Amino acid sequence: MKASELNLKKDGYNFNCNTYKAGSHYKFIMRLGRCFPSTQAQAKYFISEGICLDVLNGDDVEKVEAILNKHGFEGNYKFTKSKTWVRLQNNSDLHKALKLEFNA
Repeated sequence: MKASELNLKKDGYNFNCNTYKAGSHYKFIMRLGRCFPSTQAQAKYFISEGICLDVLNGDDVEKVEAILNKHGFEGNYKFTKSKTWVRLQNNSDLHKALKLEFNA
């Protein structure tokens, strides 16, 4: 399902696409899929470990789509059982977009 087809309400906060500044202890939370890379080192770690994002809300989808669309990709999402969150299906495209974004 494309991002434009999703009917997710905006919560006003990121659920799992939280960013951590450089030098912080982010690796454990990133392995859980709850940290979105914001530096080149974080992007390299995210890609090398093959990390996938956990469930996303409407605000998270906007953040992911901004990176994907900037580099010519489009996200495919699938609703969770509760129908309140989604999961990104094409994580390989996110990894490619992050490589282009951060020269990782």
